[in-house]
Amino acid sequence: MKRIVSNNQQSKGTAFRYGWRVLPLIFAAFLLLFSSCEKDEEAVKYTVNVTVQYPSGYSESNLSDIEVKATNTQTGTTTSAKTDAKGVATFSLVSGVYSFNAVFETEEFAFNGLVENTTIAEDKAVTLSLHATSLSGGLVFKEIYYSGTLTEGGKSYFSDQFIEIYNNSDEVIYLDNIGFGALDPLAAGKTPSEWIGEDGKLPDPMPLGNYSFYFKGSGQDHPLQPRTSIVIAQDGIDHKTDPAGNPNSPVNLGNADWELYVGKINGGKDADAAGVPNLEVLYTSSTSANDALYSVFGSAMVLFKFPENIDPAAYAADAAHLSTKPGSSYKTEYLLIPKEYIIEAVECIHHEPDRHNKRLFTELDAGFTFISTGSYSGKSVRRKAKQIIDGKVIYKDTNNSTEDFLKDQTPTPGVHPTTVDQ
Repeated sequence: MKRIVSNNQQSKGTAFRYGWRVLPLIFAAFLLLFSSCEKDEEAVKYTVNVTVQYPSGYSESNLSDIEVKATNTQTGTTTSAKTDAKGVATFSLVSGVYSFNAVFETEEFAFNGLVENTTIAEDKAVTLSLHATSLSGGLVFKEIYYSGTLTEGGKSYFSDQFIEIYNNSDEVIYLDNIGFGALDPLAAGKTPSEWIGEDGKLPDPMPLGNYSFYFKGSGQDHPLQPRTSIVIAQDGIDHKTDPAGNPNSPVNLGNADWELYVGKINGGKDADAAGVPNLEVLYTSSTSANDALYSVFGSAMVLFKFPENIDPAAYAADAAHLSTKPGSSYKTEYLLIPKEYIIEAVECIHHEPDRHNKRLFTELDAGFTFISTGSYSGKSVRRKAKQIIDGKVIYKDTNNSTEDFLKDQTPTPGVHPTTVDQ
């Protein structure tokens, strides 16, 4: 029997059937429109022209094919571009805060350039000035072990810290009247240093924090042979086996070349390891620390050489070379070292987000290094082996610790690689 359907019912049925067909189309169109709007917003990019400039007086005329990297400091995303014949690298970047850097070598020089904290919210021109460092060799920090370890009871242990200095040249270097220490603030933080002036620039001379030391000598008392190193221990003991040590420590420093003994300063509680000679204390800004601790969160370490006519002890005793923190009510005085005295520097930071609060000038270290496994992990940072000639290592030294150092290394005091690092 044929069923009779009214016009009203037929209309409703037809609308129902076509409605199911139309709705997905409407929904798809909405998604397409929304997606298009979103892509339009994401597609907003700005043209940034970065002009690379060689140092004044450098005769190099070839400006093309220099790789420049743009890093978004908020996302960590890095983009690369190469310069044209005029030295201009062109980027297309979304809005954000960026750093721009270039690192490369010629036969004689390593070049570094860095521009930080550049806000991109429109088309922009940026000038990247290069700094040149001779590749002829010199003293370098081969390894810095600052992270420390945890004891079996879970307590912090940092007495096994060490610094290793290497003669990267093919000539004898005398260590007499060469000093070293860490800049203040001792650990890179989330805020800029209090020493930075109103112009936003780092200070020169630069302030040393906590303890600094030097090799006391008359000129040729402390020779360091070519392609050899010295290990400077906070405490010169076998930290693995000594009763005063920590079985979890990765190092034996009983054969260290030097020890950082602070003597009777601040109560005389520092232990003096037998058989390991002590470096001379240059100065301390601390009124309480009884040990030469460098921050387990990463210090800006520097080597500096006093001119021949300046006695280090007399320099440190001169009030003209001391200063309190700018704007501070505290009376703690810090020893100031001119930038021109610095012969080696490495910026160690807590972790990568602290990279925008550097304590070192770009020409001293255009980058930074850190231990990603964190404090008390028993790991170090070690300079990359660039070449091995007749069994002797030539370490990479471009004055950019990001490029020059390996992170998260098992400490190897006094031991050098037998293969080149990539």
